Amino acid sequence: MKAKLNREDYQFRKKTGQELIKYPGQLNGLDFVISNCEECTIYICDHAAQIFVDLSKNCKIYIGPVEGSIFVRKCENIEISAASSQFRVSNSNNIQCFVYTSSDPALEKSTGITFAPYNFAYPGIKDDFEKAKLDPANNKWSEVFDFTPNAEISNWTLLHPSQFNLVSKSIEGLEDPGQCPVPISTTYGGSCTKKIILGSADQKVSGLELDFLMGKENVKNLQQLSDENRVYLETQLKSTNQNQSQGQQNLIQGNYEEFIFDQESVKSTEPQINMQSQTTFNAFDDIITENQVNKQNAYINQQMQKDEIERKQKEQKRKQAQEYLKKFMSDFAEVANQRKIQNRAIVKEKVQQEQGWKTVVTNIDLKDNGGEKDVSKMAQAIKNKLMDGLKK
Repeated sequence: MKAKLNREDYQFRKKTGQELIKYPGQLNGLDFVISNCEECTIYICDHAAQIFVDLSKNCKIYIGPVEGSIFVRKCENIEISAASSQFRVSNSNNIQCFVYTSSDPALEKSTGITFAPYNFAYPGIKDDFEKAKLDPANNKWSEVFDFTPNAEISNWTLLHPSQFNLVSKSIEGLEDPGQCPVPISTTYGGSCTKKIILGSADQKVSGLELDFLMGKENVKNLQQLSDENRVYLETQLKSTNQNQSQGQQNLIQGNYEEFIFDQESVKSTEPQINMQSQTTFNAFDDIITENQVNKQNAYINQQMQKDEIERKQKEQKRKQAQEYLKKFMSDFAEVANQRKIQNRAIVKEKVQQEQGWKTVVTNIDLKDNGGEKDVSKMAQAIKNKLMDGLKK
């Protein structure tokens, strides 16, 4: 018989100003509740089934892998690191979320929500991801779906890269926590080059402003700057070619000083690059909107649908051909069988006729009786034959 669980071991309730921790193996895949906590730092260093964070304020909460959902409800001014199959925030304000989730994060009646990649590590977290059946590479942290969107200004945004930080929790007697197993985008200082997708594919994002990204006007300015640089480079390349030709001519003629001067002038014409604009452009290029992704996915889906339609058409034609062949063979066999039956009937009738007339002839022409003619037998044979015909 299993020992009865103590409810108090699976909740932090009405705590204030404390550091609270659940160590590896203490939850072992069960549910956990954080409720009515204030000014607390909370570490959940174990895998769980699902976790509820309710009615809490001014807390920092770091949660290991959760096989099911993490619910944040009626909370204010909290920082939460959460890894789960589903992440939901409702009726909450000013929540900073460092998220791993294998499905679109969901918001409802919440404002001031900030998202960033998952950033937490502790001893054994990699194994806990496996126990929770989560693939660290499949992170949809930025693909947010807002059930109650604001048309004028978004209820959510992305964390500025300068504010991103990694958090690790060391535990006495256990190995070093190591690194967070979830790949982190290059935008946030990691090595993952995967594009950051803004918003859910099922929802159009509106009113989203990111101060570390560029607006349309800045993109236009960058494009203009790029065009100007291209023209400038083409001009300088042409000038360089002319200078090199002149330099070669001077070298042939022995004008070494002019040749050296030409080479120095070529070096001085190298374009000046606006590093700040380039850095900003790189940051912008690292993020694509969900509309762009939708267009790409729509094209791929269109091609897949087209291929599927063609495949179904070919399959239908193949089935029709098989059915036609099957019916043809069946009809052919039926016709052949009918002809066989008819031929047998004809042969049988012909044999019967031959046998009947043979008897008549034998009775009429009584050659076996020494040439004697038995008129009565002849008449009776003809009568019998006629009767046989009437019976048929």
